[in-house]
Amino acid sequence: MLDLPDAFLSHMISGRARLKIPSKKGDFHYFKSLKEQMTKCSGIETVEVNPVSGSILIVHASDIGKIAEYARGRNIFNLKNNRPDPTDMHSTVSKTFQDINGKIKGITGGDMDIAGAAFLTLLGLGIYQISRGNLAAPAWYTAFWYALNIFLKSGNKGGE
Repeated sequence: MLDLPDAFLSHMISGRARLKIPSKKGDFHYFKSLKEQMTKCSGIETVEVNPVSGSILIVHASDIGKIAEYARGRNIFNLKNNRPDPTDMHSTVSKTFQDINGKIKGITGGDMDIAGAAFLTLLGLGIYQISRGNLAAPAWYTAFWYALNIFLKSGNKGGE
């Protein structure tokens, strides 16, 4: 049996489905062949491919399950039910902050975390703004406000 590339359903609305095939990204020959083969599938009206992004847009009047069976039966791709691990901005930023938090805890022996460091930094910035005479500017007030909120939200809850 051939090792088929995995396709993932990126999004789907009635009569339209976008699939991603990450392992074939940049393979122009593969996507040209895929388009030729998939347009022969009963129920598919149009197929647009983008080899650069590794995506396929299928406009259809069929069931996505039948389209997946057609593709698998002709050794084009294997449609998976799940998506690949996300690499969205939220995950990336969250991972970065978790790493920084771990480093701060390591440096301070667990006495301070990223919230504590942010609190002290913002408190220091607020004091600096006041010392420069920026009483009317919102920067010191904003820094204090954020520092207080971070401090209050990072505290132990429930007496832990």
